[in-house]
Amino acid sequence: MGYGTTHMTPTTHTKFLPEIYGEAIVARDQSEVLARLVTRKDADVKNGGTKDNFPIVSALTTTAVSDETAVTFQATTESEVELSLNRHYESSFMLQDRTKIQSSYELARLYSQKIGQALTDKVETDIAGLYSGLTQTVGTGHTALTEALIVRAIQYLDDAKAPQTERYFVGKPAAMNNLRQISRFTEYQTTGNSAAPMVGGQRGFVTNAFGVDIYITTNISQVAGTPGIIHNLLFHRSAFALAMQKDISVEQDRRPDYLGTAFIASALWGYCEMRDDHAVDVRTVISA
Repeated sequence: MGYGTTHMTPTTHTKFLPEIYGEAIVARDQSEVLARLVTRKDADVKNGGTKDNFPIVSALTTTAVSDETAVTFQATTESEVELSLNRHYESSFMLQDRTKIQSSYELARLYSQKIGQALTDKVETDIAGLYSGLTQTVGTGHTALTEALIVRAIQYLDDAKAPQTERYFVGKPAAMNNLRQISRFTEYQTTGNSAAPMVGGQRGFVTNAFGVDIYITTNISQVAGTPGIIHNLLFHRSAFALAMQKDISVEQDRRPDYLGTAFIASALWGYCEMRDDHAVDVRTVISA
C-alpha cells in the first residue's frame, strides 16, 4: 500500500533544519624567508632618520718598489649605497559590534593575524623585487631550473670572493619542482651527509646543496609573459639590506561612533641592494 505524497520533507520543514558552520578555513600564511636572510640594519635607524648610508671602500692595488723612487700613493674617489626609509604601509579592518557579538568565531584574532601577514608579505616581495637591479643573471627564463644554472650562479659568488658561509638560494615552488627532479638533490646516498637532508622544513628551508641553503617561498618575483619568467635569487647575505624602522605591530581603536573596533597593522622600512656582485638572478620558466 502506497503512502501518498503528503510527507514531512526538507522543503516543508526547512525552518527546522539549521545551517551548521564548522571550523573556519583560514587562508594559508607564508613564512618570513627573505627578511631573515639579508643584512639587517634595524639598529641603525631605531632612533630616527630618513636614510641609512653605507660608504663603499674600494680595493687597492700594489706597485713594484724601485730603488731611490718614491712610493705611489693611491687615492680613490668613493661612493655610497643609500637605503631610504620610505616604505610606510598599513593593513586594517573594522569589526562592528553586532558582527562580533553574533559570530561564533574569534574574528578579531583571525583577521589581526591576516593584516600582520599582509605586511610581512609586502616586505618579502620588496626584497624579492631587487632582482631587477642585478647585473648578474643565469638562465633565459625559457627553461626549467637545472644543476648547471645553480653551479654557474655559485661561480659568480666565488669570482666575487663572497664568503662561503651565509649563501642562499630562494626559489618559487615551480623552481623547487624542477630541483626535486634532479637526482643529486633527492637521492640521499649521493649527498654524503650524515643525516638525510631536510625537505619541506620550517620557515621555508628545504635543504642544502653545494654549501648553499635552499629555501622556498611564493613571494619570489615572477613576470607574466610567453613564457612567464620566475626570478629566483642566489645570494650572499651581504648582497641586500633591510632596515625595519617600525616593525609590524597591530593596534586597536574603539570607535563608538561606528559601534565597532578598528584594527590597524602598520610598519615602516627601507631596503636596498648593497653588493651587486654577491647576488644572481636565476631565471626559470613558470610552467616547467
